[in-house]
Amino acid sequence: MAIASPGLSAERSVSHDARILIVDDESDIANLLGTVLREEGFSVRVVTDSRQALEVFNSFRPDLVSLDVMMPSVDGISLCLQLRKETDVPILFVSAKSDPPDRVVGLRIGADDYMGKPFDNNELVARVEALLRRRSYAAVADRDRRQLRFGLFVIDLGSVQAIHGDAALPLTPTEFKLLKTLGGEPGRVFTRDDLLTGVWGYEPGSDTRLVDVHVGRLRKKLQDRRVTEVSIETARGFGYKLTAAMQGQAPAN
Repeated sequence: MAIASPGLSAERSVSHDARILIVDDESDIANLLGTVLREEGFSVRVVTDSRQALEVFNSFRPDLVSLDVMMPSVDGISLCLQLRKETDVPILFVSAKSDPPDRVVGLRIGADDYMGKPFDNNELVARVEALLRRRSYAAVADRDRRQLRFGLFVIDLGSVQAIHGDAALPLTPTEFKLLKTLGGEPGRVFTRDDLLTGVWGYEPGSDTRLVDVHVGRLRKKLQDRRVTEVSIETARGFGYKLTAAMQGQAPAN
């Protein structure tokens, strides 16, 4: 059973349109969990037959899963292990088995948090928010790792686009790969052989003119779109490097 608590008044930074799947064979507890979370604005699906949990998970695609431990047919530990083979979605155990050894087992097999029954409504909501917030931060961090940012100019490795402001540059796949290579290590001088090998997969000593032609085309497209945040400079006798312009300073040609 839940312990009644005063309403929450603090502002939250978590979006409450997240989807939450509750798996608990005790329908009273499952419905109470659902009511508490729905009142906070979450979209909730309740499953009381653990054999249906994976099917509902795949169709509902929740942002967080709440599991009981002691359930007939398929117990929460087994469900958690199965889910962890397929997804990194946050998993919260809410169980009457709440002694330290039980919590340790749950956390070690892949759960992200563990609450005992009876539970406090406010604590339940706070833990759900914390797990969703952590996932949101991780998603942002992952997105940032997949982007090379130079002010308004972004090389997006996920969408395979170079974007200036709100507009994508019309790059060919080879031009994007060339830009990604140079932008991945700003300031490093890449020899023409480095680029032939890394971008085209050719052996060193192949036609280095190929590099010069593509660098020229890429430079022109950056200039046509008035990209001033970066420039591709020639290191005479060596190769090319991408230089990020200092704020308020135009890039060198």
